[in-house]
Amino acid sequence: MDAFLDEVLDDLRLAARGCGYALAVHGSRARDIDMIAIPWTEQAEDAKLLVQRLCGVLAGHLGRALPEAEAEWAEKPHGRRAVTIIMAGAMSPEIDLSIMPKMEKHNA
Repeated sequence: MDAFLDEVLDDLRLAARGCGYALAVHGSRARDIDMIAIPWTEQAEDAKLLVQRLCGVLAGHLGRALPEAEAEWAEKPHGRRAVTIIMAGAMSPEIDLSIMPKMEKHNA
């Protein structure tokens, strides 16, 4: 899994940054790759667009990458939504991506 991450992580982070998100890897990476996307700019895109862009990067490396259907996204604590990205190839790990919600700007 580390070799796979070495190959794709910089490109995934670049795509996330282009959508206004920071992207980090967390967890043990024993069965899959756990990632978290955090809205980082005022203009952060919709989570669906972020997932499409990340799948595009992965498809460029592997030939195909598909997210679960939006109806299957899981609601997590603190407003996170999680989706699994499934990639082509028997040796390709799944990515469990949690996306933090965008927050409205509050005036003090």
